[in-house]
Amino acid sequence: MIHNKYFKIVALGLLLSSTACDPLDVEPQASLPAETALDNRTGAEAGLIGAYSALQSVNYMGLRYFTFADLTADNAIHSGTFPSFAQISQQNILPDNVELSNMWNAIYAGINRANNLIANVPNVDDPAFNQESVLGQARFLRAYHYFNLINYFGGSTTGFGDNGLGVPLRTEPTITPEDANPTPRASEAEVIALVLEDLDYAIANLPESFAGAAGKGRATQAAALALKSRVQLYQGNYQDAAELAQQVIESERFTLVDNYQDIYEQRNTAESIWELQFDPVNDNSIAFFWLPTGLGGRNEVSPSPDLAAAHEEGDERLNTNVLTPTYTGKYTRISDGTDHVMLIRYAEVLLNRAEALARLGGIENLLEATSLLNEVRERAELAPVVELTQEALIDAILQERRIELANEGHRWFDLRRTQRAAEELEITDPNRLLWPIPQREVLNSEDLVEQNPGY
Repeated sequence: MIHNKYFKIVALGLLLSSTACDPLDVEPQASLPAETALDNRTGAEAGLIGAYSALQSVNYMGLRYFTFADLTADNAIHSGTFPSFAQISQQNILPDNVELSNMWNAIYAGINRANNLIANVPNVDDPAFNQESVLGQARFLRAYHYFNLINYFGGSTTGFGDNGLGVPLRTEPTITPEDANPTPRASEAEVIALVLEDLDYAIANLPESFAGAAGKGRATQAAALALKSRVQLYQGNYQDAAELAQQVIESERFTLVDNYQDIYEQRNTAESIWELQFDPVNDNSIAFFWLPTGLGGRNEVSPSPDLAAAHEEGDERLNTNVLTPTYTGKYTRISDGTDHVMLIRYAEVLLNRAEALARLGGIENLLEATSLLNEVRERAELAPVVELTQEALIDAILQERRIELANEGHRWFDLRRTQRAAEELEITDPNRLLWPIPQREVLNSEDLVEQNPGY
């Protein structure tokens, strides 16, 4: 968490673009006092850049968060030398694993940046300043961060939405040392309630789009609808999940691109709903961690043989998901570190609605779910599925999610929420289905922050 009184502002070149109603043409600044930084248009817009830049951390969406979701499951394997990665790959994570505390702190840093905006933007009095849009983006980001914390550290051994454990809730900026005093964990329900409240505000106040291709890096109304659909799917609220996904579909703003590989080669395609932007100034180490030494990487992670075998014969996605036995074709820009990260894309929305309808059941729902599933399969040049039972259709959709979203950070959470992790990954201790709260967080709180069971 942030324990000093300064709010760090990091320039984020291509992530943000300026529009006539929402200008963000500001000079980068290194550090501003939190009590004065955000009380004017220039400071607030710089603060928004800083709020987005928190996602770029190598300990967050710049590598580890989404990579670990496949590494701790069965889509990726540990092929390097980091003991901290080995624990995650083996589902044998110790509370003092440095990856936990680094990720935890990176996410709470993002929460604090969002909280600073939420607290101060209402005080900006400037007719040229789009207050609602900035607040909508800040609350969207806060919702995203808290949802991501729950995915690893919260819930229960039976998944999510079942009277599970939450994380400490901080909704005010951390500016003074006293603001950083430990706070106990909220329940999962309390955290999700805040997530949904923030997303509802975002849906009501975010624009449909931002100008330019790099506008894909900004939170839009469709991104908020899609994220809320994901949240409700995880929580088992299938009617809401289906309806929210349908709103994105009916917007007709997105479509599947013809070639799966183009999503990663071309970037910011018509399929992208929210895409984390990187450039040579704001670069990442994703390809370095994936590629072998012969190509300049360290090959810390590789696609699993199980992932390759899970592809059906003729699946066009295989050559992208498993370009070679040692690396994926999704992250290859090692020379300048400019691989983007797909945070939300249209194929997931189609599969969200398909799964939600399949779980709701009924002939019409099953027919539409089948059609949505086949839309994704058709792009992969696979034969359509026909006349599946409800159970078989759900299995087929989950299998499609594994392949379609491979190594984009979904697999572990899909296994958790569907109560399939223990069986498919041969986890005998159910407590291992929740990651431990970082030991440093527990110790620094003098046990006010309770550890997860079994650790």
